Amino acid sequence: HVPYNRIHMRHAIYISLLTSVTAIVIMFNSCSSFEIPVQLNHQGIFIPSDSGIPVNSAGLTQISTVDPTIVIDLKYKTSDNFTKKPLYKPSMTALVRPMTATRLWYASKLLKEHGFRLKIWDAYRPQSAQIALWEASGKNPKYVADPYKKPSLHTRGVAVDVTLVYLDGSPAPMPTKFDDFSEKASPQFFHTNPVVRRNLRILRTAMRSAGFQHIKSEWWHFLDQEYQKYDIIPSLD
Repeated sequence: HVPYNRIHMRHAIYISLLTSVTAIVIMFNSCSSFEIPVQLNHQGIFIPSDSGIPVNSAGLTQISTVDPTIVIDLKYKTSDNFTKKPLYKPSMTALVRPMTATRLWYASKLLKEHGFRLKIWDAYRPQSAQIALWEASGKNPKYVADPYKKPSLHTRGVAVDVTLVYLDGSPAPMPTKFDDFSEKASPQFFHTNPVVRRNLRILRTAMRSAGFQHIKSEWWHFLDQEYQKYDIIPSLD
């Protein structure tokens, strides 16, 4: 016969494990306090809704408000970028237009079905930071958008730089690191690692289904397909 205290201990462990698993399931399925309807157009592209989503004075919303499971790692708050120095204030948060935020919510929802979470490397970018990037690049339009002639869509709050991590937050194999200006950064570059190719395909498919477009030079850069509706936001100060 198994002693009662041992049965009780096993029961307690079982309840503890069940509670932990339940908490994880809840965290990854209840992304926000908002009821975001999943509606698709005739092409199967997500139709966003910004109903009830809080915005700041510039009309931007924090990505974590809409989906707290999205990992935020703003590279320009750190020295881990090609300028080798922080360009954002320490208080900077990941901000986008509310409609763009709901698109990210849907992309995140799709990615979780494949065992991934979305990670944000950059979102809204103040014009002052764009100017700093332009200067640091040697005013090279091949790598950085000219803030005076063709402002970056980051300054409109409709572009994001993203990558994938696994559900536990560990990095997933992707083509390159952030701010890689080599040919390997192009979405069209053929990578010999099949895992990298698969992960990039999953990311691009999810973002496209959510209503984002990509550019030819940076695999991590996506823009809201309705970006033309919005103007630049010079500064939040």
